[in-house]
Amino acid sequence: MKEIAILSLSEHARFGALFEQPACAEGSYVWFETLAQTTLGPGEAAVMAVAFEDGAAKAALPLVRKGTQMRALTAPYTTIYAPALSDTKWTRFLGLNAERYIAGSLQLDALDPAEAGVAAYLDGVASSGLIAAQYRHFVNCYEPIDDFDQYWNARPSRLKATVRRKLAQARALQADFRCYRQNFGEAVAIYEDIYRASWKPAEPHPRFIPEMVDTLARQGFVRLGIMMLADRPVAAQIWLVCRRKATIFKLAHRQDAASHSPGTLLTYWMMETLVREDRLDEIDFGRGRDAYKHDWLDRERLRIGLVAGNWKSAVGLAVIAGRVLPTRMSAMLKV
Repeated sequence: MKEIAILSLSEHARFGALFEQPACAEGSYVWFETLAQTTLGPGEAAVMAVAFEDGAAKAALPLVRKGTQMRALTAPYTTIYAPALSDTKWTRFLGLNAERYIAGSLQLDALDPAEAGVAAYLDGVASSGLIAAQYRHFVNCYEPIDDFDQYWNARPSRLKATVRRKLAQARALQADFRCYRQNFGEAVAIYEDIYRASWKPAEPHPRFIPEMVDTLARQGFVRLGIMMLADRPVAAQIWLVCRRKATIFKLAHRQDAASHSPGTLLTYWMMETLVREDRLDEIDFGRGRDAYKHDWLDRERLRIGLVAGNWKSAVGLAVIAGRVLPTRMSAMLKV
């Protein structure tokens, strides 16, 4: 018998096996659990839309429910929304029957349209009773890497010259680089201190980073790099690593150390270290196509979003009129 159920995350015994071998760190159960514990707003609850066959879970979509509105269990930190949609037959079933569990509206973001499970789900939603539209969300800069030396030789001359010059200067100031793979307590405290001294705004969800590092580190997904100058931490980066692929997830440097280019030097050192030690074959830069990212990683791929409404409800009609139809119109005008 085929069925779809909406479950709380605490019922993970019924669907948790689907998340045991994630394609990326952001597809793990502990990633979604951490988001649920640290990023939800008032009135929101984390749930799973799960497709079952004879009691066996076949596909699962982590969502946030607020009234009749559903959204992806994502946050401003999410670089890819990777639900457990590996069985495309059941993924399409979950999308085709979306009207069963979407009484009002649905919004998904950070989707990789090239991923087979995502494509199957979107295809199913397009044939469901919901009125839906897709939109461009953000660009992800990435690059496959076979050999670090070959990769580095292909970088822009100005980047290589900057690293060579600044690294020589930094060594004169007793530069030291560290990569933490476990026992992250000290490293996270250093990261947060550097972040507070950086140019970046305060985190929207202050508990997320320390709890994410703690929980994902137990799965072996986290690398945290620190650069020191004269025994003073000046730059820090959090990388997520899974299946020989890495995301440069968070990075910061002290504003008063900017003249030493600590962020650039730490990126270089982390890349060389992790490509060699973790045998990485791909690195990406998370969200956005900032100009500096193309010096490091020169390929791009799109992350998209989906907005949908159930025309049988007032909430759904409002979303269709206010977001779905304008999104469709905007896409048509760009063709």
